[in-house]
Amino acid sequence: MTYMLDYVSAESEGCSSKIVLDDRIFYVKLLTSPVGSAKYFSANQDGHLQKEISKSEFELWVNILADNDSDVKDILEKITQGKKY
Repeated sequence: MTYMLDYVSAESEGCSSKIVLDDRIFYVKLLTSPVGSAKYFSANQDGHLQKEISKSEFELWVNILADNDSDVKDILEKITQGKKY
């Protein structure tokens, strides 16, 4: 599996991070209140937001598309480093 995290282009969509997992694109928006909360979004192939998804759906996709548990852990850890809104 290949994945890419992009914090800069995520900000143009008003989000904290953009995650490209194989052929799927997701956005995560970290919220300052309540502390530690986030919103998750799926995107179309052009990278534009389509709809909000649940955290469990986002994590399900990460687990399906990731090659191993260390990739899953790495992705989930890196998304917490984006800008908070």
